[in-house]
Amino acid sequence: MRRGRGLRVLACLVVLGATSGCVGAVDRADFEHEIRTRGGGLVSELPRAAITALSDRIGATDLEANLILLTAPNSTQFRLVLNNQPDQVTRFLSGGDPLTAREPTVRLRVRPPDRSRQLDDYSFTLGDLGSPRPVRVSALDDLDGENFAVSEVPGLSRIEDIVDTALARSEIPDGQVTVLVVSRFEREIRIVANIVSPRSEVVAEFDRTGAFLRAQQV
Repeated sequence: MRRGRGLRVLACLVVLGATSGCVGAVDRADFEHEIRTRGGGLVSELPRAAITALSDRIGATDLEANLILLTAPNSTQFRLVLNNQPDQVTRFLSGGDPLTAREPTVRLRVRPPDRSRQLDDYSFTLGDLGSPRPVRVSALDDLDGENFAVSEVPGLSRIEDIVDTALARSEIPDGQVTVLVVSRFEREIRIVANIVSPRSEVVAEFDRTGAFLRAQQV
């Protein structure tokens, strides 16, 4: 019942926008409570709604993403430290834009349809899809090798499982999942979770289906 209720609320917000009421469904406050019940708001409905809203806006049947980033309200600081960190992740994280928000947020860097050498950034928070922000692309950036179709990442529908597994595998008693990063690591697409506490920080990696791969302290 809770899942069905959440989906009804989410559909209403996507149609009416974050500031509108929704007749016949629960209000914004209840929706916010719904998405915060697990993982600081990192739930499967969040990327699903973001992808739907963006696909509808740009007319894409299957979004081609360079990177997807999910941030919880407690993501004031995080580090993604991996031996084989992809160039596109490093470029995104060093862009200088603040990655924190008061609400659970999805950030998407995507290639617009029929524009092979362009990327745009979008932000989605509580049903509100922001305006596109153009990304500076270098002649050396291998967009074909970096990008992936969103349909290739079924793990995006398993965010709750990923958060639970990341917390368990981190073995940090008071840890919190603050950030999830989805990107291509060479030929593989991975979902990477950042788990932090006042005394420790762990990065947990999952494959594109959401299956756990490894965890390492950073």
